[in-house]
Amino acid sequence: MRSSKNDVLLSRYRTAVEACAVMNLRQASRVVTGFFDHELRPAGLRATQLNILMAIEVTAPRSVSAIADILATDRTTMTRNLQLLRKRGLIDEDRLALTAKGRGAAAAALPLWERAQATVVDTLGGERWAKLLTELAATKAAVTRRRRS
Repeated sequence: MRSSKNDVLLSRYRTAVEACAVMNLRQASRVVTGFFDHELRPAGLRATQLNILMAIEVTAPRSVSAIADILATDRTTMTRNLQLLRKRGLIDEDRLALTAKGRGAAAAALPLWERAQATVVDTLGGERWAKLLTELAATKAAVTRRRRS
């Protein structure tokens, strides 16, 4: 009898692992992030760091919470990431703005990012990429609505 319950439980675990939204989205994210990190290495930035620099430059956020919201991360993680970028002299010490060095680092990394982005899009195909972006946006919106209700 015990073995049967364990078999059922193992079967449920298997199904959960194969279909788990968190695991599947995180696996895809880690693979893509690793690819971008490798491609950005010559510029001395990681993909997450470049995302922060570009988001700050484009949106001019007024607070850590604002940039954290834009990049869908928690405030604590964003604070830590900003401290690292400030230590490197890429973000101003007193406000959320890039320094000249930060702008230079982002500019140097941008062609590497563009090449990595083109590789991902070309590998998937433009139509598939566009559909994926649509589905990811719908997923973010749906989960965000559920969290708030």
